[in-house]
Amino acid sequence: MNARLLTAFLCIAMAGSGCIIVDEEGGGGGRPSGPCCTSEPTQPTPQPQTKSDITFLWTFANVGAGRCEDVPDVKSIRITIPGEKLHNGGIYPCKTEGTDGIVLHDFVAGSYAYTLEALSYGDKVLYEASGKVQVNGNVRETVNLTPRGSPSSFAYLSWTFEENTSSNNPDCNQAGDTHVDVRIDGGPWTRYVCEKGLGNNQVSSIYLQPGDHIVEFVGVRVASGAESIYYYRKGALKTQAGSPIVSSYKLLAVGGMSLRWELLDGTAAKTCAQSGVTSMRINMQNLATKELVYGNDGDAQRCDGAPILYPFLRPGDYRVYVRGLNGTQVTYTNESDAPVLTVKAFVQKKDTDAVTLEARRK
Repeated sequence: MNARLLTAFLCIAMAGSGCIIVDEEGGGGGRPSGPCCTSEPTQPTPQPQTKSDITFLWTFANVGAGRCEDVPDVKSIRITIPGEKLHNGGIYPCKTEGTDGIVLHDFVAGSYAYTLEALSYGDKVLYEASGKVQVNGNVRETVNLTPRGSPSSFAYLSWTFEENTSSNNPDCNQAGDTHVDVRIDGGPWTRYVCEKGLGNNQVSSIYLQPGDHIVEFVGVRVASGAESIYYYRKGALKTQAGSPIVSSYKLLAVGGMSLRWELLDGTAAKTCAQSGVTSMRINMQNLATKELVYGNDGDAQRCDGAPILYPFLRPGDYRVYVRGLNGTQVTYTNESDAPVLTVKAFVQKKDTDAVTLEARRK
């Protein structure tokens, strides 16, 4: 009698034992544990995974209100989610039941990469955006599509003005400003009518690569064909793909300086060539804050580049330094007798107003 039959016989003989036959092949000769047998543990029933919906809503960058009706060349939106098979190959109308978007069903919890492409009537990709969405329950993802081939981010920019005698929150008229010039990362300036970006109003930036940028604003008064710089602000801007950010900046009143220099060897004036000076470094120390406007190195200028205009200085008194360099060595300077110049708000200087700084041979 083999071990399996013997075990069955013994269990029958032990009335009311309620035992279960266990076949332990190759591991103990088939012997049951305990007096004759053991209970097999019950395996837990797998629970079904909860599935959720992803609602995609889309807009189009810098095109009217960014709605489907603002982009009549767009016929449909193609959605691609790696590893997922979507209905109709992932192609959906731009507008569904009055909504610029679509609801996709049956996603288990996890992170999903996606790409959205706006297709023309000839199936050409006109706009696109990519990103990731985290699913842990129903989720809504708002995506802004930018023209294909352009950088994939941009920002909505706005400005205010520092308080003055007219108001704690001046409007353009109270600030005396008619236009605001904007540039990003040292690129070309774009001019806007002041009210276009004031307060809750916004202007769109150029298309940008996602990441960190530097944005500059110059508040300008244009009157009778002449322009005067009244305000300035430099600030940081961080953009992200697929979703424009909104960023506001307070513009500060500024004035200007106009500077030139003279190289003196004793009492004799020297030209750049005669002195051996190859470049100049200009700096200003704000006497109220003790800060150097151009850090420790100063603003680099050509020796023969004077006069130089500095239009973006905050009102106040500044000690003004000039150094003449032969290569990297300072050979001329006014550091022992640097003059103090005053900057007034809204007052700019012209070439003809230039103050001469005397740099003497060390």
